[in-house]
Amino acid sequence: MSRSKRLLSLLDLLRQSRRPVSASQLAQRLNVSVRSIYRDIATLQEQGAQIEGEAGVGYQMVSGFWLPPLNFTSQELEALVLGMRWVTRQADPALAQSAESCLGKVLSELPADLADEVTHNTLLVGPTASLGDDINVARLRAALQAEFKVEFKYQDKVGHNSQRVVWPMALGYFQTALVLIAWCEVRQDFRHFRVDRLNELVIKDEARYPTPRRTLMNQWYEQQQISKPLPF
Repeated sequence: MSRSKRLLSLLDLLRQSRRPVSASQLAQRLNVSVRSIYRDIATLQEQGAQIEGEAGVGYQMVSGFWLPPLNFTSQELEALVLGMRWVTRQADPALAQSAESCLGKVLSELPADLADEVTHNTLLVGPTASLGDDINVARLRAALQAEFKVEFKYQDKVGHNSQRVVWPMALGYFQTALVLIAWCEVRQDFRHFRVDRLNELVIKDEARYPTPRRTLMNQWYEQQQISKPLPF
């Protein structure tokens, strides 16, 4: 991790905590030495970050730093918390951690009484089935962002296996399945693949597909107006 990225991560950790965090705890989360944390805190303070605390006591971000006041209605906050809780339970670890970070940033800017009410609201996310191997999901998200082709072995619902090279377009989070929407080179058409049926997935990082992903998505949307619903 570069130092600039580490400084941003350190700010996020401080922003998410409503209590002072020790240098040793921060060092453990960022996988660096305590001495590095001391230096990073000093650098952030010199750059204007409103961080209170000292070595041996702990550090805490002053409320309001970097984020403008957030004016949400109670129902908007309930929707936000419910959505973030769903992501932390349903998505791969990297995306789940991002959801926790996002929610922490919002809660840190709310008045204490409202933050407490939101944190202890009555809308919960129940247990969910695994939608796919976390490593495969993370790889697919990376391929989507970079517009790289991916190759994998696929087992359909009746157990037939095939080798596919596809152009990833989107991931659809259904209640019981995570679905990859892609252009399939074998079928020369749009296809939908359950991620939990993918095996030996490889990102072909030397091969960007020729048609922009947004163009493909527009074509897919047009096709869905006249085609059957997704088969899941």
